[in-house]
Amino acid sequence: MSLVVVGANPKVAHAAATLPVAVIHVQLPDAPPLREVAGTIYTVDFRQPAAFAAFVDDVLRPLEPSAVVSLTEPGLEPAALATERLGTPGARRSVVHATRNKLAMRRILAAKAPHLNPAFAPGDDPVAVEALFARAATVVAKPVDGSGSSDVALVHDLGDLPAARRSSDTLLEQYVGGGEFSVETISARGRHTIIGVAEKGTTTGFVELSHVMPAPSLDDRRRTLVERAVVELLDALSLGDGPAHTEVKIDDDQVTVIETHNRLGGDGIADLVQLIRGINWRRCAVGWPVGAGVPQGSATAPAAATVFFTAPPGRVTGIAEPPTLQHGTIVDWDISARVGDQVGPLRSSLDRLGGAILTASSPTACAAAVAELTAMPIVTTAPVR
Repeated sequence: MSLVVVGANPKVAHAAATLPVAVIHVQLPDAPPLREVAGTIYTVDFRQPAAFAAFVDDVLRPLEPSAVVSLTEPGLEPAALATERLGTPGARRSVVHATRNKLAMRRILAAKAPHLNPAFAPGDDPVAVEALFARAATVVAKPVDGSGSSDVALVHDLGDLPAARRSSDTLLEQYVGGGEFSVETISARGRHTIIGVAEKGTTTGFVELSHVMPAPSLDDRRRTLVERAVVELLDALSLGDGPAHTEVKIDDDQVTVIETHNRLGGDGIADLVQLIRGINWRRCAVGWPVGAGVPQGSATAPAAATVFFTAPPGRVTGIAEPPTLQHGTIVDWDISARVGDQVGPLRSSLDRLGGAILTASSPTACAAAVAELTAMPIVTTAPVR
């Protein structure tokens, strides 16, 4: 039995190495090498469908793998292409496309679960766009196939919508209020298991700055509403096998789906699952087709969070040491910025300057620890003259 993993990062590769099967890695030619990782490694540009299809037929097919999986955004559709060509278990391309193309997802929900949708319009449909702005006080403009909060903007008036946003590459949605949450799930033959729910902290520009798990502001009733909405979404998209990371907002009792992906969540969410539930989420998410299951070990904390650091544009003048927190304990600290670096505007998650993982005695205490840490000037900058 063997498992093909497309585009693994080192943490996913190490998780895959713990599975009781032979692991075959497929990496981009320019990807950093997977050092000290067990398994066979091939390099091919899996972003090129024709070249990758030939690779699947010529190289992977003779190996007779049990499944092909990916947990990285660029590898999701290639893994689905290989799954179809080899006839192995996993999501098909039409399903993966609906998770990666936000307009396709909206149209499916409009037909099958319209209560999970905000009002929306394709950017290249002027009649629908005008109707949306007539209905909505604030509109969110986002790339149809974007990720990492890149190029997401609020627009308050149709006249302020740039010409570049009036295209098929843009999805326009009515802005909905409420708290924002992400939900990790694993599915098998159409049965969905909730792994964890995190509460998100974001900037006004939608860049994610924190994730707290369990979600401190969700009581049992509203958590159930969120979980039911995610199950409805997965059923509507026919995503019946493998992991998913779904983002929703809830305002009073109204749950609105923001987006979903057939992979686990990034931003260290897998580490939060490990801390509060004792589940190796990376191993489960990559190994589900070969019987990895969801074994639960010992939790080490009642609540945990990831926090990301930012700073005003300028040149980095100082970086603080990990502080002692009143409400929680820092268990991991990683600053990517260095003194002398140039810091630009915060436009996406790629512009963040590092982060930390912390634990606390309860979700409420964890939220307080996040607020405590984010109020500290971890990275300081000075304007460049």
